[in-house]
Amino acid sequence: MRRARLRLWLSRTFIVVSTLALLAYALLIGAILVFERAPAATGQPVPSSSERTIDPRYADAIRAARGHVQGIVEQCRIPGLSVAVAVDGRIVWSEAFGYADRERAILASPRTRFRVASVSKLFTTAAMARLYEVGRLDLDAPVQRYVPGFPDKGYPITPRQLASHRSGIRSYRDDSEALAIKHYGSVSDSLERFRDDPLAFAPDSDFHYSVYGYVLLSAMIEGAAGEDFLAGMRRLVFEPLGMNSTVPNYADRAAPEQSRFYDHVTPYSLDGSIVPSPDNDMSYKWASGGFLSTAEDLVRFGSAHVPALDQGFLAPDTLETLFRPRTTHTGLLGYGLGWMTMRDLHLRRACFHFGAGSGATSVLFVYPEQRTCFAMVANLGHAKFPFDQLMGVFNLFLGSGRLYAAGAAVLLINLICWCWHVRTRKLLRIQRAPSPNTSESP
Repeated sequence: MRRARLRLWLSRTFIVVSTLALLAYALLIGAILVFERAPAATGQPVPSSSERTIDPRYADAIRAARGHVQGIVEQCRIPGLSVAVAVDGRIVWSEAFGYADRERAILASPRTRFRVASVSKLFTTAAMARLYEVGRLDLDAPVQRYVPGFPDKGYPITPRQLASHRSGIRSYRDDSEALAIKHYGSVSDSLERFRDDPLAFAPDSDFHYSVYGYVLLSAMIEGAAGEDFLAGMRRLVFEPLGMNSTVPNYADRAAPEQSRFYDHVTPYSLDGSIVPSPDNDMSYKWASGGFLSTAEDLVRFGSAHVPALDQGFLAPDTLETLFRPRTTHTGLLGYGLGWMTMRDLHLRRACFHFGAGSGATSVLFVYPEQRTCFAMVANLGHAKFPFDQLMGVFNLFLGSGRLYAAGAAVLLINLICWCWHVRTRKLLRIQRAPSPNTSESP
């Protein structure tokens, strides 16, 4: 009897736990339906161009994804945009939408070079990691080892802190500081913009997203590599990965097939209308947001950060060092060395970075376990790609097998617990029932 009661208590406990898990799963599905249900584009589709043979395995996904991209272009009023998807290191979709130059009616193409803004930071951390692997750069060495002229701030400042925005180096004071007219002939010269300013906080005591932190990191990379930062980026990152379309955004000359840039937010546009971006010399922040690239080059770069596909670019342990969060926001979003990480609503691990600046909006997502990369670049500043439309594209190529398998497992466990509970109650009733009258006959 005592054993049966213990089994009944355990069965009730398991039912409660499994039912709560089932409820949590139902809430997760509800969140997906609410936040990832993207509205269809309603306007006239913008022209598009594709120069890559569509993989027939993804023909249906690409057809549906076009609708989501058209929706992004429509909702955000984007003049021109390019998207690329790579699976197992191979580009399976690349297409451009709208105009590289709206005034001259020049269509965007997969070859169009866009500003990638802060996605540039990922290029910088890749160069840092390459130097770290060959012993040229110590992630925990003080800045003065590689940049002797940088003033002491009372605390050691290291590459690890700079790459994770935990150094205390300040960022922009206001939006106007993001625009620059002065040209800097070297990374060392550009340090003048912040070198004498006090730290915002003691290193590693807080997180503060810092453009200038990456400028200082690029000076350390120069010192460790013994060469100019832009030359080092070509040798360490762009050439090994075949990123032939990724170049600096020079102020005095346009790269071949460079997009024109547009803005619609203050201080660039006061009434929300889309206007050509003002001149901006990126020489003060190459490492933080100064590169042009294509969506195709971005997914090539992303694929090199999937351990199964990196082909020796970076060791798996180094990749995990880049991805591992040093700061966590709201318990969900982590920031490592350049890379942000999270679990999406489908329980898939994603490593990513966004870019937003004058004339640029960009995003690169890497799903290491699915070996899939997504990139989207646009020539409108601060366009704020809609989350539901982005996930609409992603889900078409990723699927949700793990999520549905988890749901099926939770439901099965719940059913097993109920069956066990019913059987236990039945056994307990039998044990409690009075014995039949077995008195002897006279």
